[in-house]
Amino acid sequence: MANAGGEQAPDPTATGTVAPGDDFERLRELLLGEERRALAAARARIAELEQRQGELPRRLPEAALAALRDNADNPRIASALASPVGQALGEAVHNNRQGIIDALFPVIGPMIRRAIAEALRGLVDNLNGAIESSFTLRGLKWRFEAWRGGVPYAQVVLRHRLAYGIDHVFLIERNSGLLLRHASAPGLAPLDADAIAGMLTALGDFVGDSVGRDGGVLDAAQVGESLVWVEHGPLANLACFVRGVPPPRLRELLKQRLEEIHALMHTAADDVPLAERAGDARVGELIEPLPMLRDAHRDEAAGSTPRASRRPLLLALLLALVALGWWVSERWRWQAQLTQLRDTLAHHPGFVLGRIEARPWRSLVVHGLLDPDAVSPQAALDAADLGDASRRLQVTGFVATADEVVLRRAQRLLTPPDGVRLQVAAGVLRLEGVAPPEWIAAAQLRAPLIAGVRAVDSTLHTATDPREIARAVLARLAGEITARTVTFTREDEPVAGSAAVVDALAADLRRAQAAAAQAGVQLRVRSVGSSDESGGEDTNVRVRSLRLRWLALALAARGIDAVAEGDASVNADPTRRGARVELRIEDGAR
Repeated sequence: MANAGGEQAPDPTATGTVAPGDDFERLRELLLGEERRALAAARARIAELEQRQGELPRRLPEAALAALRDNADNPRIASALASPVGQALGEAVHNNRQGIIDALFPVIGPMIRRAIAEALRGLVDNLNGAIESSFTLRGLKWRFEAWRGGVPYAQVVLRHRLAYGIDHVFLIERNSGLLLRHASAPGLAPLDADAIAGMLTALGDFVGDSVGRDGGVLDAAQVGESLVWVEHGPLANLACFVRGVPPPRLRELLKQRLEEIHALMHTAADDVPLAERAGDARVGELIEPLPMLRDAHRDEAAGSTPRASRRPLLLALLLALVALGWWVSERWRWQAQLTQLRDTLAHHPGFVLGRIEARPWRSLVVHGLLDPDAVSPQAALDAADLGDASRRLQVTGFVATADEVVLRRAQRLLTPPDGVRLQVAAGVLRLEGVAPPEWIAAAQLRAPLIAGVRAVDSTLHTATDPREIARAVLARLAGEITARTVTFTREDEPVAGSAAVVDALAADLRRAQAAAAQAGVQLRVRSVGSSDESGGEDTNVRVRSLRLRWLALALAARGIDAVAEGDASVNADPTRRGARVELRIEDGAR
């Protein structure tokens, strides 16, 4: 009831007391007292709850921290917070992406730079180590190990120099980023696994939202000296902290383990929280670092090339070695022939060797100085055993003083008649024989003026008897004919330029026959052969016989039929490989 001032009058039944003499109130107390007291208590509780509800925003953080602290092992706490925390984080990234990027930039920038620096340093160390150990005893041992195991040499180097290990493995719920399971290698210091799981999840969302393209996700990161590999699944992600340089097979093993973990999770009922599914002991065995490392080594060894599959590689290596040996042998033979040719040209009379431009098995160009009266070294160049390589001679004229060149120059300038013989020794020109008086007078004037002649020694005398003159001509021709030799490369194959030698020999034989008829003497002409001592006696006799027959046929083709084949069993000159003609003069009237 209300009093005169409009205030609510106190209800005597609320306290359980009734004023004396008030029968009506006593009756109300008897009939409604219990209900009115219960209604008053309910009103008080409602007022208290309303007051606490008003204070809930201020007390909620402390209550949440207390619940997480006192019930950390209760999976319902994680399950209850997973959805709102994940939704709140996603909404924050969606609405305030630039702010999150700015907040993470000071962390991600140094992390990326450090990762790049560590990767480059590791690469340089690997290269230096591989180069330094290539030709050492340790390097040879590693190469033998690579050959025996059928693996690349670089993989063996990395295996020995950069041993890797697995430090931590995290199983993280995909949507919320909450830690489901964590395993560490023995002997490592404890770490805040929940904070690391949250960091990896936030970093993965940042990469996917900010720099990801076509659903890109965070697969790897560098955290200090550890490499973090992350494998993503429909329910949970598997993060592995690796020390060192792991092989690619470890990544495949992580994918296989994550698939097995999801298979175990799917066997549980749908209403079972994900945290309880991850609590299975079999899941814990799948993420243990030591068994995982052991399985990775076993898979790596199983993935090596079997011994049988190395046979094609060994065969290819053998063929390559054979080809290399053949190439080295041919190159050595080419260089040996080139050295021999260089020595021959260096001692060629009237020729000064300059340089040789050689392209093995392709071409050869010889540069030098050549006297016009000297014999061209082209024959020696053609005779060199250089295969199918083209040969070319480029010379510049000059005046040589070699005795052989001076002799040819004297013969060209003096044109001695038959019966006169010229010789040059140490620059001294000797004139001997029988000649007409007018030629002797001209020769005595011109001989000292020939280039290369230091002195002249003449024993020339005049003769009026034609028979005497003819005998002198025969004596000179006999020496010249004997000096002409046809050289052979092998058996009956003459060297280049042999046709000119046979032509000159045939001309000398005709002149000798004419001189013999005038002198009244007889000529005995026979061929003789020579060979080196490289073959057996029977082989050498056969070779000399072939050369004698070749020379006889060549002279017969030029009209000289009076040449008798000599005895092939006699080797005329073991130092040479050729055939020549011997001229024997027999006195007697014809």
